[in-house]
Amino acid sequence: MNSASLNLFKTVAETGSITAAARNLHCVSSNVTTRLKQLESSLDVSLFVREKNRLHITPEGELLLRYANKILALLDEAELSMQGTKAAGPLRIGAMETTAAVRLPALLANFHREMPSVELNLKTSPTDVLVRQIQNSELEIAFVADHKALHVDNSRLQTQVLCQETLVLVTAAEHGDVVTGADLEVTRPLVFVKGCNYRSRLGQWLRLQNVDYDDPLEFGSFQAILGCVSAGMGIALLPESVVKQYETSFPIRCHSITPHIGNVNTMMIWLKNREVSRVLNCFVSFVSSH
Repeated sequence: MNSASLNLFKTVAETGSITAAARNLHCVSSNVTTRLKQLESSLDVSLFVREKNRLHITPEGELLLRYANKILALLDEAELSMQGTKAAGPLRIGAMETTAAVRLPALLANFHREMPSVELNLKTSPTDVLVRQIQNSELEIAFVADHKALHVDNSRLQTQVLCQETLVLVTAAEHGDVVTGADLEVTRPLVFVKGCNYRSRLGQWLRLQNVDYDDPLEFGSFQAILGCVSAGMGIALLPESVVKQYETSFPIRCHSITPHIGNVNTMMIWLKNREVSRVLNCFVSFVSSH
């Protein structure tokens, strides 16, 4: 017994005729007769009494009809729920610390207002970690810095550019102009943990400038990095959009660097070649349109 056989039985009961039921179901009468007999056989009951050209439902048929009405109504309700315009369910999002602080708050707030039934869960990690978590299905979607790993083997990843960030070298406010590495008064990198794309780009720039630098100091937040940079402990490479928001809170100064290192796309990534949930589809569409 399944929904198809219940629907056939219900149609026969409502029309009282094999011929009329077949017409409603868009099939031949012999098919309706065969499937009805199969249903009766599987339940080991007679669902109809046949008198001339009319079928009369039996008490057992009446009982089954009540269940059939409930079951089919629930199936219709479930289908309508799944086809609703409002997505529902959890969505695990990953993001770099800086993106989570500057780019995502307004975006996530607006999405939540439109899709309140979606349960947003945001975690911050470096780019390398986020890419791995997407590949391992630990996250549904992530915001990462564009880097070579996304292009070397992107057969499993769907990518979309969110925005382009301009990275700037950050020093204490009293530091002199920095045009080349030779202008640096302090050279210790203040960075996020390994796997951060901005960290690797700062190292790349220092090496291109032939700067001998001390081992990096690792921090868990950009506020901590900016605080220590302002105290003269070292230098940092961060998105200009982040630094500009904190120039009044920390005595710091921005310096431009080589564009091919300083210009970086923030990418939205998720797995492809898999069944994409309605929640993820709605989120991607929302971000794309906003």
